[in-house]
Amino acid sequence: MDLKVLKSFITVCETGNITRASERLFISQPALTRQIKDLEEEVGSILFDRSTRALSLTESGHLFYAKAQEILGLVNSAKKELAERGNFLRGTVKVGAVETSLMKFLAQKMKAFRETHPHVLFELYSADGDDLKRSLDENILDIAFLLEPVEIAKYVRTVLPGRERWGLVVKDNDTFKDKQFLTYKEVIQTPLILPRRYIVLEEISSWLHVPEKELTVSAYHNLPSNALDLVENDFGGLLCVEGSFENRQKCGMKFLPISPERYSGHVAVRRKNRQLSRPAELFWESLQNNE
Repeated sequence: MDLKVLKSFITVCETGNITRASERLFISQPALTRQIKDLEEEVGSILFDRSTRALSLTESGHLFYAKAQEILGLVNSAKKELAERGNFLRGTVKVGAVETSLMKFLAQKMKAFRETHPHVLFELYSADGDDLKRSLDENILDIAFLLEPVEIAKYVRTVLPGRERWGLVVKDNDTFKDKQFLTYKEVIQTPLILPRRYIVLEEISSWLHVPEKELTVSAYHNLPSNALDLVENDFGGLLCVEGSFENRQKCGMKFLPISPERYSGHVAVRRKNRQLSRPAELFWESLQNNE
């Protein structure tokens, strides 16, 4: 069975139309129609319902479509593995990271890895810890870089250097003009913009010795970059780590650490019992030496 014919079949399925499929494949309509008819003869089953204007898959067609995607996926995977075993390491490492000072460390690691393996590409995704873990679970990401606390039962982790100090991002106005830090009591009395992650909210409540329901919460967020606009519009103070503010500093705002001080570390995680591509495995190994 010709792989080109499988690609043609999948394209017709996706477009639902011989004309559009032929344009995408850069072949004539009669040639594509002949390919599909020959394929149906080869598999011994009608794959398309031609009784309507738009082509639709028969029950056999749906089954064959799934198998065709699986076959082409295996072929592409084999090609990537063979390329990785050639003279040059090739492929894409998919990583996700929270918006903190960790990105400086990650950028240095990515640069160093690319200097050794210039044919490897990185795909970078920014999100909060919950979204990054979900992407790991769905095999969208190879490695996630997270801010503690992290539930790690399903993951292998490596601890990364550096810690982040927690504090409140506020407008630099008369209320906070002479402040160098904020006490827990002052934090509790301020309308707060909080991270949405449940495990982080629990930890914040334990620091402040106040249940979350007793805090004055004006909003929850998943990315601090957007939450800074809320601070700018007098929505409240953004409780976050210092690196999140330093990454996206805005004029007229300042970061006030909470006192007593609180810190969180960073970890890199990957799914347990999942074999990564060779470039991703090597990049993971490079993180073990995280000086």
